[in-house]
Parts: sequence; C-alpha cells; structure tokens
Amino acid sequence: MHPSRSLARTFVALTFALAGAAQAATITNGFTFAVASSSGNTAIGTHYHSNTGGAFGNPAGKAEVGRFGSEGVRGLSEYSLVGLSNASSAFVTFNVFKAGGLFPGTNDFPFVGTIKVDGYAGNNTEDISDYEAASIGGVGSFGTGALAVGGVLSFDITSLFNAALANGDTSLGIRLIADPLNNTGAWTFDTFRLTSDNQTSVVPVPAGLPLMLTGLVALGLRSFRRRA
Repeated sequence: MHPSRSLARTFVALTFALAGAAQAATITNGFTFAVASSSGNTAIGTHYHSNTGGAFGNPAGKAEVGRFGSEGVRGLSEYSLVGLSNASSAFVTFNVFKAGGLFPGTNDFPFVGTIKVDGYAGNNTEDISDYEAASIGGVGSFGTGALAVGGVLSFDITSLFNAALANGDTSLGIRLIADPLNNTGAWTFDTFRLTSDNQTSVVPVPAGLPLMLTGLVALGLRSFRRRA
C-alpha cells in the first residue's frame, strides 16, 4: 500500500477514535435560556432574553449574564436526570459564545467582574421563576477578565449531581449569576452539557486561590464601548 494512503487511513481512524472519546465524555446535554428582571427589582425575573424558541428574535439556547440597561440578566440550563445513574465524576461544561450580550446597541459589550455558578432544582421546563429559584448548592465562580470567545469552562458538580439523583429529582438546574451584579455589559454562553471530565481550556488555578481564569489561546479582548 502506498505510504500516503496508509497515513491517510491512520489519520481518519484516529479522528473517529478521538470523536468517539469526546462523545463518550458527555453524560447528557442541557437546554439553555436567559431570564431578565424588571428595571426596578433585579432580584426577581420577569421575562426571557433567550429561550429554546428564540425569544425576542435572539439566538435560541443562549445564557446571557450581566446587565441589560437597568435590568439584571441570568443564564440558565437544565438537565434531565431520567435514566441517569450516579457518576464518579460529573462536570457542568459550557462555551463562551460572545464577549457581550444579545442586544446590539444596548449590552453588546463585555464586563470585567465575577460570575457565580449555582445549582437549583429543575423541572425540565424553562420557567421565568428559575431566575430566583432557591439554590441547592454553590458550584463555583470565575472571573471574566481573561475570557475569550470559543473558550470552554467546566465545574465539578459530582456531589450536586449524585445528591439530586439520591433525592429522586428528575432535573438539575445550573444558573450563572453576575455576583456582584455589574453596572453595565454582559457575557453570553452556550453549548451547556454535563461531562464526565474537566474540559476547561484555561490555565489551572492553584487550590485556595480565587478563580482567575487565564485563557490558553491569546485571542485577547478588544475594547468595547457602550453605544447609546
């Protein structure tokens, strides 16, 4: 056989093997949406900014986090637990979709701050009230200063995942909250899934230190200016 053909077949076989390994690492995919508050009370959700049907004409399945004018916005995802069993490791994993929010001219620029990852009891339905649903446990937090579009974040939710199964819950919710709530700007995330491995594409942070994310890919953030 010609060496180049042999190399090509080896490459194809390796590609399929790696693809299979990546798929095997996914426990289940979630559905994703974003809920915003009124301008007068940022503690209570009142309307969608994104849902699985593409509310407001925005891209469907996006988790917008931060501000829309005087409104607070939180990104959410839920995962059906039906048919799943205890895991030795489970992570909530998601991608950075946009350095900004979903509304051009209002919040389509990022903020520098901290986003908290929180768990809540889901019901396999996107509800506006998920914005303020009671927490069942904090997962972690991350700084936005070094995020880059296309980056991947993973957080260990093994104990939360197994506890939800033991409790007989049919759904697990994950919520992203700007904490403290920033004054302006937003970030948007997507492709939420539960994985059996940590797929974070950032430099690891030593234990005991605040989680300051540093991207491996030096794409850098452009300066964004709020438009009136």
